[in-house]
Amino acid sequence: MLGQMELNWLDYTTIGIYAMVVVSLGLWFARQQHSSRSYFVADRSFTWMPMAISQLASLLSAVSYLGTPGETYNYDLKYIVMSFAALTAIPIAIYLFIDFFYRLNVISIYEYLERRFNYATRVLGSIIFIIMRVAWMATIVSATSIFVHKLTGMAAWQCIVLTATVSTIYTLLGGMKAIVWTDVIQFILFTGGLVGALVVIGLHDSPKEMVDVLVQDDKLKFLDFRLDPTLRINTFAAIMAGIVGGLANVTDQVSMQRYLSSKSLRQAHKALWVKPLLGIPLILMLFGLGLALYAHYNLHPGMAKGITKGDEAFPHFILTEMPHGLAGLVIAAVFAAAMSSIDSGIHTLSTVTIEDYYKRLIEPDMTDRKCLFLARCLTVFWAILVTFAALLFSRIGSIVEMMNKLASPFFGCAVGIFILGTATRRTRAWGAFGGGLIGLGLMSWVMLCIGRVDGRWYMFTRAENVVRISWIWYAVVSFLGTVIPGYVISLFLPKSGAGPGKSKGLNIWEQAAKTS
Repeated sequence: MLGQMELNWLDYTTIGIYAMVVVSLGLWFARQQHSSRSYFVADRSFTWMPMAISQLASLLSAVSYLGTPGETYNYDLKYIVMSFAALTAIPIAIYLFIDFFYRLNVISIYEYLERRFNYATRVLGSIIFIIMRVAWMATIVSATSIFVHKLTGMAAWQCIVLTATVSTIYTLLGGMKAIVWTDVIQFILFTGGLVGALVVIGLHDSPKEMVDVLVQDDKLKFLDFRLDPTLRINTFAAIMAGIVGGLANVTDQVSMQRYLSSKSLRQAHKALWVKPLLGIPLILMLFGLGLALYAHYNLHPGMAKGITKGDEAFPHFILTEMPHGLAGLVIAAVFAAAMSSIDSGIHTLSTVTIEDYYKRLIEPDMTDRKCLFLARCLTVFWAILVTFAALLFSRIGSIVEMMNKLASPFFGCAVGIFILGTATRRTRAWGAFGGGLIGLGLMSWVMLCIGRVDGRWYMFTRAENVVRISWIWYAVVSFLGTVIPGYVISLFLPKSGAGPGKSKGLNIWEQAAKTS
């Protein structure tokens, strides 16, 4: 059991300065919030660099900060294959998605699904996003609260409320501009905390001794080509899941709303290409920190007392070995990582609620002033909902594994629906809709029913000793379970009606013919 950290004035000053800076940014940009478009997409005013940093910061949540080192500490480097495989999706994402969404001048990307298919498919896509994002944010806040509670003794509920409140204030006031620029600060803080932790370990232990430990315990292994689907991570599944995850970073309102805030399509392309150049060093540092912590505590086993699982290694290190000031910086970085995910989430949830439901069904001609007011009200509503959801989470398992189990099925289905729209000409509206439902159903069946008992596979089993298919396959199964049935169903539907007949230029084939 970890003890509690005694923060001094330097630590509290570091945390306090961070909180004041982000709230001040919200107040500063509040003066520029004169329309709903400025609130949602900052009047398309951003250049590529802040866009790239903001996008990366929103993805590198507290789960990355705490879970990735814990993953490497517990296991090895197999998970890094999935992280790097996501980078290969960039040219696909530009070709299939960004150009379409930007040129359509939409605010909610799910509007594309209605133009290409029908409103039912738009609703399905947005519901998948809403459910996934609320659960995702609640998990991030819960993980952060547990981390801070172990270090400082602050009650988990206090941490949850504090994180959500500060995030909501600057998002509510400053909109997308406040989100992007606070994300830039959070990225710097995030990176500084990682570098500081690695430097402290590097000053304590020699690189040769640490490498010897890692080689001896086979911690540098990152390839595993065995085909057993129950293996926790294998290379084939990691590559495919990484590509689907990389595409999901674009077919997701949180990511796309940033690109839609760019000055031009060219700026959006640059942001997407620069993001991995910034992300690769961070990925290496996150995995490197896990390896360094493992080697450090194996070289000094007496100092590892209290660590019961990998997710506790980094908090334990901060608690026992970080100098004051730097410890405060790391704690602020954890808050920053959580806030960079929360601000994006509640902002885009309010966007989707207005664009896909309120304006579409209730008041299409609402005034811009009312739209801005409603957007701010919904930002508060979603923040409160996420806060209550986080308070209900009482137990957190392996952070990385939990997040993949939570997000992968939804990401796979969302990517599949958008692929059916942009990459195929024959897919019909109810084919895409049915494919999405089948993908979700198939994924639920794989997660909850199919399993191996005593070497034999069963389609439905609840046996106590059942071995389930690994979570690494979830994104792949949900993606293929959406695309294949969606396209096959469309082959049996008439060519006339909803779909290509009313949506010329909304897939790559017709777009190419249109521009040739």
